[in-house]
Amino acid sequence: MAALTIFSNAFKLVANNCFKKLTPSTICRTTNSALSLWEPGRATYVTRLGWMPPIPKHQVEVPEIDEEKEKIMKDVTKEINKQVATDKVGRLFAVVHLCGKQFKITESDIIIVQGHWPPTIGDKIKLEKVLLVGGTDFTLIGRPILDRELVSINATVIEKTLSSTKYNFRMKKRKQFRRLHFYRTPHTMLRINTIDINGDIDKRKEMEEIDRIY
Repeated sequence: MAALTIFSNAFKLVANNCFKKLTPSTICRTTNSALSLWEPGRATYVTRLGWMPPIPKHQVEVPEIDEEKEKIMKDVTKEINKQVATDKVGRLFAVVHLCGKQFKITESDIIIVQGHWPPTIGDKIKLEKVLLVGGTDFTLIGRPILDRELVSINATVIEKTLSSTKYNFRMKKRKQFRRLHFYRTPHTMLRINTIDINGDIDKRKEMEEIDRIY
């Protein structure tokens, strides 16, 4: 314990001397928490360089955005709302999360969902896990998903089929073991009907009920 205290004091003395030779500095009196475990009330002196900002004596609140950026954000939001109201957004595109995968879609696209999926042919569904939606001049990014009442994406199941035949071959050397398995994966084909933005983007929509999104 004594050796540790002597070594710590010697190291700080050398460090203080080196800092004093580099630049004028301010000396601050602080308490070393490590040494206070053995010797309560012991104080040491550390050196703060001249270019370091002073330590405030009270808590300072740092604003996240300034007034100029806030004004620009309001102008951009107003312009986007104007384009949505006048239907001048162009051809919308979106990125949706469906069955563990992400798809970039636009209107009239056809996507294939691999694996077993309950919807049958002719079912009309609404895709609610929308990660991103954008038009000609803007893009809205969710954190992690957009509001379900803000973006509406409707799709229709047009076909349920099987993939092309695939095979899985297994072999064990010098064991006369050969196995060849053929299989086909279920596929569900979806046609994207519409992608719409409902109302202003800066107004939080009221949800009637909150349930699980699949």
